[in-house]
Amino acid sequence: MVNRICPLCEATCGLTLTIEGTEVTAIRGDSEDVFSRGYICPKGVSLGELHADPQRLTTPLIKGEDGQLHPASWDEAFAVIRDRLRPILGEHGPQSVGLFLGNPNVHNLSGPFYLPAFIKALGTTQRFSASTVDQMPKQVACALMYGTALSVPVPDIDRTHYFLMLGANPMVSNGSMMTAADFPGRLRRLRQRGGTLVVVDPVRTRTAAAASEHVSIRPGSDALWLASLAHLLAQAADLGLAQPWVDANEWESIVQLLAPFTPEATAQITGIDPATTHRIAQELKEAPSAAVYGRMGTTTSGLTNGDQVIPMATLASWLIDVINISIGALDSPGGVMFPLPVAGGPSTEGSAGSGHGVQIPGRRRTRVRGLPSALGEFPASTLAEEIDTPDPESGERIRAVFVVGGNPIVSTPNQERLTAAFRSLDLLVSVDPYLTATSSLADVVLPVASPLTRPQHDVVFNNLAVRNQARYSAPVFDVPEGEKDETEVLAQLAAIAAGIASGHEPTTAQIDDLIAYTVAAQACTDTASRAHGRAPEELLEAVSSRTGVERILDLRIRSGPYGDGFGSHPDGLTLQHLQDAPHGIDLGPLQPRLPEVLRTPSGRIDIAPDVLLEALGNAALLLNEPTTAPRFTLVGRRQLRSNNSWMKGLPTLTGGSNIPTAMIHTDDATELGIVDGADVTVSTITGSITLPASVRGDVARGCVCIPHGWAEANVNALVDVTAIDALAGTSVLSGLQVNLAPA
Repeated sequence: MVNRICPLCEATCGLTLTIEGTEVTAIRGDSEDVFSRGYICPKGVSLGELHADPQRLTTPLIKGEDGQLHPASWDEAFAVIRDRLRPILGEHGPQSVGLFLGNPNVHNLSGPFYLPAFIKALGTTQRFSASTVDQMPKQVACALMYGTALSVPVPDIDRTHYFLMLGANPMVSNGSMMTAADFPGRLRRLRQRGGTLVVVDPVRTRTAAAASEHVSIRPGSDALWLASLAHLLAQAADLGLAQPWVDANEWESIVQLLAPFTPEATAQITGIDPATTHRIAQELKEAPSAAVYGRMGTTTSGLTNGDQVIPMATLASWLIDVINISIGALDSPGGVMFPLPVAGGPSTEGSAGSGHGVQIPGRRRTRVRGLPSALGEFPASTLAEEIDTPDPESGERIRAVFVVGGNPIVSTPNQERLTAAFRSLDLLVSVDPYLTATSSLADVVLPVASPLTRPQHDVVFNNLAVRNQARYSAPVFDVPEGEKDETEVLAQLAAIAAGIASGHEPTTAQIDDLIAYTVAAQACTDTASRAHGRAPEELLEAVSSRTGVERILDLRIRSGPYGDGFGSHPDGLTLQHLQDAPHGIDLGPLQPRLPEVLRTPSGRIDIAPDVLLEALGNAALLLNEPTTAPRFTLVGRRQLRSNNSWMKGLPTLTGGSNIPTAMIHTDDATELGIVDGADVTVSTITGSITLPASVRGDVARGCVCIPHGWAEANVNALVDVTAIDALAGTSVLSGLQVNLAPA
């Protein structure tokens, strides 16, 4: 029996695995885990199946002259990359190389620790990721207000009395941008203590069905309804613990710009009765504690009005924080609070209480459309055009792409064009243990070993956890002979890129040492670090018995906010403490962190960024225009037994409810002559997909609800890449007009 943190979604549940030889024979929830307390979902149950999956690649693949992928040795695979990458960088420079990073990279240690070395060695700024089809608007809004991309206040769900949720279904997703193992249990406890959950969503999801109240809303209009709530609450706000860190003049500017957004003015667009808006505002204000939370429905939203599609995701994300601040919820128990991760993070580094902040829109621009970067990334929906459209003067374009842990053909807009663009590349490398729609196009596929062969600590998700805790899982199995751990693969890619740039290729051991030295040096110079003022060599000597991610993690923990400071805080934590606690270490409920958490140049909460005030002013113009809702509007949904485009082939997780269907209202089906289970075609000017209809009464009339991540019914084929949120680079996925017809 071994304990393991599940790496397959953001909930990070603790598991207990029964091992016989090299097989996992049973998996159950770890009842003693300090965070999940025995909870497990179907994805966790499948972890052993994933480890033993015969479809999982164990040998590199190289595309032959016949255009097919063939098994190869690691030396052969890396040699192809080296030989093909050298002339690309030599003749066209680092900006001719692009990177696409999928979200699995934040579910393990190798991504956060080793990818930066590869990116730096390449020298490219052509970075794309799943973030700009997912959560980037929330990160942009929070970065503008609090200073970093992971300065995201999360609902203190374990102590709140009133929880208002928009566009999220954590009963199915297990939580997102809110790491909350066993959300169903936490919701039960909320109701048992007399608390209230209100869900605003055009679909009566599993979470909405379990809520105290479900409020239906017109898809894409979330920002306008949030503005009407903010209008009611901001006028007589009680900012609570945030009061000293909010400039009164900036707050007044928000109040003035919110004036047009009365519940009566927004009701014609949102479909929410003004009396309901007034009541919910009053309930938020009067609750002993309250928290407002939004997720995919708000971070991918745009309002379709006639022929216009107006992206509003970053505006909606900001307004959620404005409301939380208005009711005194920010940094308050039961409200929304900032976690304090054991291995540190952007909000624990640098000078406490102030920092450089961020620039939005970003300084860099895409070459074809001149769209700005956001937090160091370009919009994923522009990747195809950056490949297939040469500069008219220089002829330059992206000529090589490295895809690490991602499947952008399925998970991003522009499927057909991106497929053709990938085929035109001089080099496409995929780091992936499976043949996917993307990796099957690659010149080289580099598979990584099973997740059960690597250590696990959620260095990213502890920045978003609803309770402070520290957990670590050692590898369950050794990496089999002939396979490679992801850290080895990324270190070798970094070594190849560094060798091309310098003329002398370092070893992977040297890359590993360089990464560790960089982490140690940062800890020594960081004024917030418990190792500040020490020598990097001293820190490295203290962890010299460790290698790889364990060495880096130990450096991060010991210099972090709970660390032993390499002796300066004898009661502090080290990695060994985590290793000695197989069920984790509970560090207690979230605590107030203002003003220490801030990393803004002003040292305050930058509550009123100019770009968001401008967006709010533009949204007010919609109130004076005729509103024309589409006959059919696209909305997305999560599925319990999959995570985006992951795990679509595991037998335990396929079939049943885990198939792509178009959920439509009974009346819409009757009108079009569609019966349950019959194929329907959903189309836009961009593309079309055909999939079975699921006829039901829990979807608002006019909504077509389709899950994402399916290759055979790829909802991204419907997405128009011209409708992009200017601040976050995110395409509008929710709220688009679609056509619906029997197939």
